Amino acid sequence: MEKRMTSGEIAKQAGVSQKALRIYDEKGLLKPVGYSEGNYKLYDKNSLIILEKIVALKHIGFSLEEIKSNLENDNLSSIRDILENQLDMMNKKIYELQKSAKCIEASIARLDENPDWDDIADIIKKMEMSQGADERRWYAANHAADGIEWYEKIFDSLDFTEEDTVLDLGCSYGLLWRKNWERIPAKLLVDGYDIHGNWADDFYEYLEENRGTLPGEADIQVIFSNLEKEETWEKIAKKKYSKIVAHYLLSYLNDKEAFIRNVAKVLAPGGMFSVNFYSEDNMEYDFWEKTIADIGLDISFAIKRRAERRDLAADFVNLLSENFDKVEIVLLPCPLSFDSAEDLFERLLRKYPDSRKYLEDKKEIILKYFDEKLLRGASVTVDMEGTFYHCYGV
Repeated sequence: MEKRMTSGEIAKQAGVSQKALRIYDEKGLLKPVGYSEGNYKLYDKNSLIILEKIVALKHIGFSLEEIKSNLENDNLSSIRDILENQLDMMNKKIYELQKSAKCIEASIARLDENPDWDDIADIIKKMEMSQGADERRWYAANHAADGIEWYEKIFDSLDFTEEDTVLDLGCSYGLLWRKNWERIPAKLLVDGYDIHGNWADDFYEYLEENRGTLPGEADIQVIFSNLEKEETWEKIAKKKYSKIVAHYLLSYLNDKEAFIRNVAKVLAPGGMFSVNFYSEDNMEYDFWEKTIADIGLDISFAIKRRAERRDLAADFVNLLSENFDKVEIVLLPCPLSFDSAEDLFERLLRKYPDSRKYLEDKKEIILKYFDEKLLRGASVTVDMEGTFYHCYGV
């Protein structure tokens, strides 16, 4: 008969306390296999194996609930799968902690003399939005169907010349310039404005290291100043700019109307202001509405979403038209390619965040539909366009 161990003996062999053993028993992770005549809990060799697995999983970051689930599904996953999944989860946690640290650094860097918690909340909210935008850029780059760098497309649409003096508002990481470094016109002059504690700090350092490799007499400066402060615009107004760029910025501003009015004042006669904000991406909405209908789902939420975006885009064009003589809509193709049903489903959720619960409830039939589409080809391409507004002064 196999020798059985008391709780003290098995705890000693596994290097855990008897208190931990009692907790594992209460949580349903490790039950005794029997009791002695004196009513002491007894364990066998298999109990020790389970206990050693509990200890190992706990040391690499599993919660007790996750360990219990893992033990219950022990035959469904290999050790490699378990470790790889845990590593992926821990890397995500590290990334989230790094983002939180960045938000704290930004808050400290942007503090006024007498800050309050509303100021801190606003700073953190905007930093989280900035981090989200960065994640979306990498997401788009990873799924790009045409293989063309997004910021090359934007750069080409702006038609820069040697005579241009450019105001880059919210220059951030400087991707418009970094991704087109060797194509910058020889005498182009750029004033980039942003605030400390943002990606612009990195761009500033990049310029210090690489300014000497700019083509010809071109020059780019980063000026740290808050675009929602009047003194910043007093400084900007000392010059006129032939081209002004404000891409992926307006979501962070509290007073968009004042910002647009200030831009109009510093745009040189015949100059052009490029901005993006609300838009209605007809190509992608067409794709998803057809997909939702083909699956057999209620399409009303998708129609409502498109109408909401259309109204917001119309309001934004009206705002621009009040401040500029002419507003042109420029559409840049940015098709995305997906090779898994889960990725397609995630994109669907991104497009209709207000309908997440409904879509999650229908996830099984949606994934089945996507799997069938993927069987007919190596990937699924979603055609879409990025919308930019080119505004012209007198």
